[in-house]
Amino acid sequence: MGKLKDGSPSASAKTPPVKPSGGGPSSRESKRAWTLFFTNLVKTDLYKPVQGKRARYLTGGVLGLIAALAAWHLYDRLETYSIATRYGIPTLAALAAGWFVYRLVQYPPFAEFLIATEAEMNKVSWTTRSDLERATVVVLSTVFLISLFLFGVDWLWSSLLKLLRVIRIGDTSSFGSNG
Repeated sequence: MGKLKDGSPSASAKTPPVKPSGGGPSSRESKRAWTLFFTNLVKTDLYKPVQGKRARYLTGGVLGLIAALAAWHLYDRLETYSIATRYGIPTLAALAAGWFVYRLVQYPPFAEFLIATEAEMNKVSWTTRSDLERATVVVLSTVFLISLFLFGVDWLWSSLLKLLRVIRIGDTSSFGSNG
C-alpha cells in the first residue's frame, strides 16, 4: 500500500498530519466549553422547549430525587447544630442543586442528547402485553422444568452413590479430624 510494483514509494502516498495538541481539545476550546456551561447556569430561557419533554422531565426528576436525598442526608448529618443551620444549609443546597439540574437539562449539548434519545426511543417497537405474558410463561415453565430435571438427576446420583457407599449421609465420625 502506497508503493509501486517495483517497491519504491509512490508520490501519492502521504502521511497523515500530526496534531500538535495530542488529539484532545485545545485549551482555548476547553475554556470556551466551560464558559458556555457556566453562562448557561445564569440564563432563564428554555432551549427547544417543545422537544424532548418526556426525557427532560424524567432525567430532571431522577437527578432532583438524588439531590433531595443528598439534602436529607446532609440534614441528618447536622443533627448537633442549631435548628436554623440544620434546616437552612440543606434547604440552600437543595435549591442550588435544583437550579443546577433545571439548567443542566436546558444546556444545549445535553438537551440535544436527551432530544435524540427520546426520538430514538419513539422508534422502538415495543412488545404487546399478550406477547410479553406468553414469553414470560415460556421462560418460567422452562426454568421450572429444568430445575425439576436437575433435582431428579441429583436425587438419582445421590441415591446411587449412597447405595454404593461412596457417600455416607449422617456419618460425621471423621468429619474435621486429622486422622
